[in-house]
Amino acid sequence: MNAKIKAAVIYIIFAVGITGHMISGLKGYMTEMTPYVLLITSILVLYFSEIRNNKNFIRWFLISYFITLTLEIAGVKTGLVFGSYVYGETLGAGIAGVPLIIGFNWIFVILGCIGIGKKISGNKFITAAAAGVFAVIFDIILEPVAVSLNYWKWTGGEIPMQNYAAWFVITFLITLIYCYLNVNVRKEFFIHYLAAQFLFFLVLGLS
Repeated sequence: MNAKIKAAVIYIIFAVGITGHMISGLKGYMTEMTPYVLLITSILVLYFSEIRNNKNFIRWFLISYFITLTLEIAGVKTGLVFGSYVYGETLGAGIAGVPLIIGFNWIFVILGCIGIGKKISGNKFITAAAAGVFAVIFDIILEPVAVSLNYWKWTGGEIPMQNYAAWFVITFLITLIYCYLNVNVRKEFFIHYLAAQFLFFLVLGLS
């Protein structure tokens, strides 16, 4: 399977998701499938990116998953990280009020942002800053749709600026860890994953 077909598979999965969410009779089924689709798509992206015995990537992946899941748990419990919010049931099973799939999605979104940042500059700090900016742009599009799909909800219904600041800082720091660990992976499929998710939330937000 060549790279273009692999990329097309990622976009087709999210295109089906867009269509299903826009058809009232299918929307319920699509939301129920959300955590499973995210997990399956993530596994496909890893497979397409040819991650095999890449110890630096595995080390970074585990560190990043621990950091993001821990911060999400702290965020839900205290409101000090992102603001005051709680998760709904759409994203599936979790721990301490945080869906387990969230850590995975953080990682894949950040990897897409790193891929873009690397195209902008080879300097690790500029790459990290660029990745942080793109992560914030992604979250701006994501938030209203995520709330409407019961991914999570904000206390008072307002999305705090603190949330966007946290997205930038977390992405910046995890990108620096990526750079200092000298992780080297094929980044184009992570960029496609980010772009496909971005289009998913953008289209649903405009519909």
